[in-house]
Parts: sequence; C-alpha cells; structure tokens
Amino acid sequence: MIDLSALQPQATGVDNYLRHLVLYLGRIDHENRYRIYVNFEDRHLLDDLLPDNFSVIPLSLRPRPVRLAFQQLALPAAALRWSADVVHSPSFIMPLYRGRQRHVLTIYDMTFFTLPECHTALRRSLFYRLALLRSIRRADLVTVPSRATRQQILDFVPDLPPHRLRLVVPGIGEEFAVRDPDVVRREVDRLRLPRSYILHVGTIEPRKNLLGLIRAYRRLVAGNGSAPHLVLAGRLGWNYRDILAELVSPELDGRVHLPGYVSQDDLPWYYAGASVFVYPSLQEGFGFPPLEAMACGVPSISSLSTALAENLDGAAEMVPTGDVDALTAAMSRLLEDPGLRAERRRQGLERAARFRWSETARQTLECYRSLVEPLVGVPA
Repeated sequence: MIDLSALQPQATGVDNYLRHLVLYLGRIDHENRYRIYVNFEDRHLLDDLLPDNFSVIPLSLRPRPVRLAFQQLALPAAALRWSADVVHSPSFIMPLYRGRQRHVLTIYDMTFFTLPECHTALRRSLFYRLALLRSIRRADLVTVPSRATRQQILDFVPDLPPHRLRLVVPGIGEEFAVRDPDVVRREVDRLRLPRSYILHVGTIEPRKNLLGLIRAYRRLVAGNGSAPHLVLAGRLGWNYRDILAELVSPELDGRVHLPGYVSQDDLPWYYAGASVFVYPSLQEGFGFPPLEAMACGVPSISSLSTALAENLDGAAEMVPTGDVDALTAAMSRLLEDPGLRAERRRQGLERAARFRWSETARQTLECYRSLVEPLVGVPA
C-alpha cells in the first residue's frame, strides 16, 4: 500500500517523486499487488499508466483536515482489511496505529528543524515536528534522497539505528533532454519568454534564497547592461512579500519576469531556452531543478550546501551559500566564457544521466522485500 494523498494540484519536487515512483514500480514489478491511495481529485491521474497488479483507490480529499483523518484512521483500517504486508507513507508522517504491517517512511529533508524560519507556522510547530520525529522512530525503514538528509536525521534522532535508514536516490524525468534549437526557439516564443534569460525554477519563498539571487543579478546588470533577463518560474509560496519588494528598483524594471507556476509540459522548454540556470537555495534534501536543467544541456550554478553539493559539485558552478558577490561572479563567468559554458554543459549532461527513476523504483522495491523477507546483515 502506498499513500499518495499528499499530491497537490501544482506539482512540487515531492509530487514528482510520488508520481514517478509509482509509475516506475509499475514498470518493474508485475508480481506483487499494490493498492495506491489517492485523493478523489486525483482519481484519474494514473489512468491507463499502471499494470493490472496495481489498484488506484480514491479514498481521501485534498483539504488538510480530511487528509489527516484519512492518514490516521482510514489508511490503517484499509491496511488491516486488505491484510497488507507493507504500508509506505512517502511524505514525512506515518499513521499512529501500526497494526501488523511493516512501515516504510520517506523523509526528503529536515529543514523544519534546521531552517524553521523558512517554513509556515504549521510546519515549524512543536506538534508537527514531534509527529515527524515520532514517525521516524516508529517506521521499520526510512528512505531518504541524499546522504545529507540521512546525516541530518541522525543528528536529530541520534538513537535511531543507522541500518533503518536507506538511501533511495530520485531520478530525472525523460522529458528533460537536449532539444533541437529551432524547436526550442519556437517554444520560447510561444511561452513569451525573453530571447535570452537566466532561469530559476522553484517556489517563491525564503528557503530558495531569491533575495540573494535578485541582489546578485542587480550587481550583474550594473556591470553589464546587456546581461540576459532573469526569469523566476514558480508559484508564490510562503512569506514572499520581501522577495517581490526587492524587485522594485529602476535597474530591474522590465528585466525580471515572474510567469508563476509552470506546467510539467512547459517546464522542459523553460529549461532548454535558458542561457544559464541558477539555484542558490539555502538547503535542499535533493534538489530537482538544477539536475533537470543539466539534463536539458543548460550550464548551472548552485549553492554549495547539503544535497546540492552532494549531487552537483564537479558539474556545476558552486558558490558559498548566501555569498552574493560569488553568485554574481559565477553568472558573469558562465555568460562570458564560452569554453567554461561548454565544459559545464558536458559535465552537467553526464551528471544528470546518473539519476534514473528505474533505479529509484528498484531500490524502493528492495526495501519492501527486505521487510517481508528480512535480510540478515544488511549494511547501514
């Protein structure tokens, strides 16, 4: 059983993880029976995409109180009625009632603890954080997308046996690929994007360090009046007003574009048309956007922090977290040095190719099997 009730109408990195995990489990496992629980609003999301051993069951609704009731009451009851072997809660919190089932929990990051000021009141509340820690302690296995997240969990839950943490690395979708330049230009025109632009993709919120990016871009424009425009693609999230206020300056007038949330169909074209991709996030549990940009052949810049350093170092321009001057210099280097751009493009393509959803699904299936048929001496 896999709980996909956390899915949102505008897909984030977690939403893409949930959907791709199930789709690729369907490609590699035609023997075990799966029940995938979704919100009623998502009842057609996986139509005709899964084999016959998968059943998609709409048993919840998207409003948070309903989802909480489903997660804590209906899901355990369904697991008991179906005599499930394994219940996978792939979005931070598992049911309080365990039953006889074995439980897999997925934790993407621990920024509720390391950067509480970058989260909503609910996510940084004592209640939520205690529920998350309790879930980690009670799960039979906890899967994480990076070694950085694994270490943060051990820092905050030092009594957790390390062998109960499993590294399951996400993949990068096949839709993110190098495209024909003429087709890219037509799509960029269709989307009404600038002819030349620096791109950031992500929710407009403090954790993405967009204040730092905007300040670095302002310095880039001051030193180079012909610098490409800046496109900040993503929905408005939490506490974004300071970010929007930073854009109100004469030197940025007409140069910064906020197209809002970008659909998954259009997102590859946003990447493919960019001159440079920039991702100065303060912390990430994995960080999909820079790897997606790399898969599209776009030279990228990232902050040297947590999972971003783990996944990108050696293939992107890495800058110290929060260093505005270093970020400005990195953008300038990639824009002005064709040799460096070509090298980062080559390295980025090679790095992105390592991340495959088929491998994510295989590792997850191994976690399920290890709980049903416990392995002796599994390494930490």
